[in-house]
Amino acid sequence: MAAGQARIERDGWSLLLPPALAELPAKLGRELIDRALKIAGGTGGEPLRRSRHASTYQIRLGTPLAGETEVFVKLLDAPRGLKSVRRLAMRSRAERMLATVDALVAAGFAVAPILMLGDEHGSGRTLMVTARVAGEPLPRFLLGAAGAPKRRREALRALGAEVARLHRAGFVHGDLTPYNIFVASGTPARFSLIDHERTARPRLRWERRRLRNLVQLCRFELEGMGRTDRIRIVAAYSRAMGGMPRRVMRRVAAMLSARRLRDTVKEEMEPARGGSWRRPV
Repeated sequence: MAAGQARIERDGWSLLLPPALAELPAKLGRELIDRALKIAGGTGGEPLRRSRHASTYQIRLGTPLAGETEVFVKLLDAPRGLKSVRRLAMRSRAERMLATVDALVAAGFAVAPILMLGDEHGSGRTLMVTARVAGEPLPRFLLGAAGAPKRRREALRALGAEVARLHRAGFVHGDLTPYNIFVASGTPARFSLIDHERTARPRLRWERRRLRNLVQLCRFELEGMGRTDRIRIVAAYSRAMGGMPRRVMRRVAAMLSARRLRDTVKEEMEPARGGSWRRPV
């Protein structure tokens, strides 16, 4: 266990408390633990959104008069199939996530501060609590920049370069959707990446695995980001990686077409589920 971290056992959960939690007043820290465990127990209200593998909740600590602190609680489902077998031979998912976030911070990337992590005994479920990051989600930024095309273009080029910087540092994001990218004001734009439960630092740096991040980013139909904007992101990425933009664009386009076809087949064969990838801004 790293310095400054604490671990407690409560209600069937092994909770890892990073130093960031100590920055909250003690009363809010206790409230956070109580409310997060209520969510895990199914009595903490409705989720903000539901993805294929997790539910995300938004809670406010404190009171409006005394000041509120907004945090996000993510409850990850238990791994299935081979992943459920692999977890028995590996350290806890919470510890792996914290190690990944610490490595990203050490490499100079802005991420959501982790306030609490937990593994449920026996089930394999994982709980992650993070603070809000600076800025706004990329889709909302694009809407706000609709009347400032130069600002939007510069931000998208900077985004492509930021993804390249992530890959040059050896990281591959697990789910680099526009909703997991926050844009902070400034020139050039600054970015924070969230949701790192599947972010990895693979030993084998296959190009296809890296380009999948661009596919995740470009497969969403967003107001304010058209085909030319997607090309702009990929071109900036390719230049920052020292590659050939046209070749990278062709590969990403082929992977994107295959992904969209797969999404279409899933939508036709499976019943609709709440919180699908077509999330509102």
